[in-house]
Amino acid sequence: MFVIDQDQARKFWTGWVRREIGGSAMIQEAAVSAAVNELLLGHDNQAAADAARTTAQQLAGAIQPVGAILPTSTPAATPTVEIKTLAPLNADKPLFRRPWPYVAGLAGIAVAAIMVILATRSVHNFGCLVSQTTLGRRTTALHNAFVDVYNRDFKVIDACQSVDCEKAPKLEIAGSLKTYNDGLNAICWPDKYKAHATALVQANTAMADAFTTWATATTPAEDQSLQTAAKDRDNKQGVADDILSIDLGVPLPTDAPS
Repeated sequence: MFVIDQDQARKFWTGWVRREIGGSAMIQEAAVSAAVNELLLGHDNQAAADAARTTAQQLAGAIQPVGAILPTSTPAATPTVEIKTLAPLNADKPLFRRPWPYVAGLAGIAVAAIMVILATRSVHNFGCLVSQTTLGRRTTALHNAFVDVYNRDFKVIDACQSVDCEKAPKLEIAGSLKTYNDGLNAICWPDKYKAHATALVQANTAMADAFTTWATATTPAEDQSLQTAAKDRDNKQGVADDILSIDLGVPLPTDAPS
């Protein structure tokens, strides 16, 4: 079974979208997510390119459809587009998440997140982690990496005007929860944290399943119905997240979410 390197795929498609499609940062992020999602579903580069263009069209409303096969060399640049302000399909979306402010190493969270995610590819490299400080730092990095994807994708979802446009970011959020679980499962949890760590893994799985199902919506009415279940799992995952952070002594944000 062929497994793509998501980090490398996103880096490659970010450059391709910037050159071939252009547009605002939000539109480019949505197009990249759509392309990477097609690859994760086992589709080829042509399908990924088509998905990126379709998503950008739906968000911008100004890109002419182009059916070009992605070349192996650097693609030629195409003009950027004039962006139109679009109303969201559904007004009642979950609030954006807030990153955990791990006070002992906040400046290094981004780097730590990358290191933790890379390290989860080799589960056996982890030993039992008994230091609360170490556990707090690594769990915060995993949490904040998920929050970054969650917030970015909900900006895309809120800007969409069709359920098809929302599919890719919903699936990427589900994928980021699975990555979160990979990191949590790679840690040998001391007994006093094990129950709440397991509860968070289960909450992540349930939320990922709900978002994957939500992404299957084909009509606004179906989207609203499936969103109810997704929001419920989203809220429960947030509670499980917060409980583990309290266990590990990571202070929760006190400011209101943006």
